Amino acid sequence: MRNAQESVHLVAATVGFLSLFLLWLAVVWGLVLRNGWAQSRIRHATVYGIHQTVALLGLCLAAVHAFAQLAVPGGPVRFVDTLVPFTNRFDRLGIGVGVIAMELMLACAGSVLIQRRLGYTRWRSLHAFTYVAFMFLVGHVLISGSDMASPVRWGAVLAAWLATVVLWVTTTSWYAGLRQRLTRRGGRSGEEILVNVDGNRCARFGFCEHEAPDVFALRTDGRLSYRAAVPVEQAAEVIRAVEVCPARAIALNRIPTTVLTQQKEQSEMTGPQPVPAGPRRRRGDR
Repeated sequence: MRNAQESVHLVAATVGFLSLFLLWLAVVWGLVLRNGWAQSRIRHATVYGIHQTVALLGLCLAAVHAFAQLAVPGGPVRFVDTLVPFTNRFDRLGIGVGVIAMELMLACAGSVLIQRRLGYTRWRSLHAFTYVAFMFLVGHVLISGSDMASPVRWGAVLAAWLATVVLWVTTTSWYAGLRQRLTRRGGRSGEEILVNVDGNRCARFGFCEHEAPDVFALRTDGRLSYRAAVPVEQAAEVIRAVEVCPARAIALNRIPTTVLTQQKEQSEMTGPQPVPAGPRRRRGDR
């Protein structure tokens, strides 16, 4: 039968692993949103609601895990250790990176409340620290996890970390540029799509920049800048930006490469035809 210390440790470890799983799901879902893979079948408000709910639930469980360590009778974790990194005397590095991960994720979650004031570009740069926080969280689990001796457990954590890195690479501008170059070498045409934003309707929410950051950019002065013509290879992300715009301020047009006219009747094209002359009659013929 377990004593009080073992029981509290079991609860803290279970909550910690569940928190890690939910935060990993939130990070992966955020990367999926950044790639736009979930926008074609699910409504915009739904996908963002799922992302926020999973992230908040994971953060709440992480806080429970941190303060559950304080309930361990004679435990090595003090209250100050859960707030100030690298102050624990027994596990300075492991608990320290865990505290940094927790504080970074809380800051990124709180930045959603001031997103409009920061501007979407600044907020997205700040929110990118979520990926750094997740790396610290993985380090905390691998270093401080007392139940990580099993290869199955630490292998699953490393696999989750590797999947996150691979997905993150697919959202970088370097990968997007490489994909565009490969697409052009594959024989795609040089057609372009015209983009037009109605300045009277645009409310500067920044959703278009989230879906197509290479095309739209919300400036620090509150104005929206965008590319008037984009290659057809970027049509999918621009169309997603049109779909998620709350004000319906974005319009797209295709540049015509061939002009077709209606075929006219033969009489209209050539005009009246001359009547062929019959054989001439000679004088005296009947």
